[in-house]
Amino acid sequence: MVDFMLAAVIAAFLNIGLLLVTIATYVQNMRVIRSYYTSGLVLVAILLMIQNIVIVIFWFTLYMDDKALMMSADMVAHYLFAINVIQTVGLSVLVAITRR
Repeated sequence: MVDFMLAAVIAAFLNIGLLLVTIATYVQNMRVIRSYYTSGLVLVAILLMIQNIVIVIFWFTLYMDDKALMMSADMVAHYLFAINVIQTVGLSVLVAITRR
């Protein structure tokens, strides 16, 4: 059986890396183009990074604290995995477009 929670956390780490690249690019653009739009892009990317960091903390907390919590998390892990993989694909497209 696939450990969906571990795969979701790996996808979250990939998302964090993609978001770091995106934020760095947006900050470079913000230095040149001072606008609400570029500031908004930086803010959205930071919020998405916080979301992925919370996913990683959530995983470590559930898997290290209690066996019953771990079983509950395993019941919804495939949903979290799907959400993270979709986000990884979307962020990959965003990074490719942004870096052009």
